[in-house]
Amino acid sequence: MLEEIGFDKLSLEGVAARAGVGKATIYRWWPNKSALAMEALLRAVEPMPPIGDSGCSRTDIELHMLQLSQLLRGKSGRVVREMIALAQFEPESKRIFNDNYLEPRRLALVSVLRRGAQRGEFREDADLSLVFDLLYAPLLQRLLTGQGDIDERQVQAQLNLVLGSITLPSLMDT
Repeated sequence: MLEEIGFDKLSLEGVAARAGVGKATIYRWWPNKSALAMEALLRAVEPMPPIGDSGCSRTDIELHMLQLSQLLRGKSGRVVREMIALAQFEPESKRIFNDNYLEPRRLALVSVLRRGAQRGEFREDADLSLVFDLLYAPLLQRLLTGQGDIDERQVQAQLNLVLGSITLPSLMDT
């Protein structure tokens, strides 16, 4: 229904009618149309690209970020943009977006960064949550504003800047 009529015209009553259930059933699961729309959008976005373990955390992060940038250039990017827009106006939508979209990605990437620190690839004193923000924020900013491409060249430059700042000096020469 979101695709058919858009968020502005969407109503929980209309969803209930389309689903053939009472309004109370819909309200039992979703407190408002923003929460319902956010959950629908989460189902429409492609799953997070897996982050493997090749033995080199930097390589694993680079591959993940390149796969993510490819997803954001397509349908998933449009869906994520809509989710972020919804999250700006309604606390429950923001919670759903953070808990179900951002947080799993943060945990996965921070885990790989931590693994890299344990292997001696990255500084152990780096704020890994901040590193996540520095990797994801430029992609999301470009997605939201349309200012700049989300392409391999841009992502690689970003990776070099961010990961270069936490890479141990002994590994920077290799």
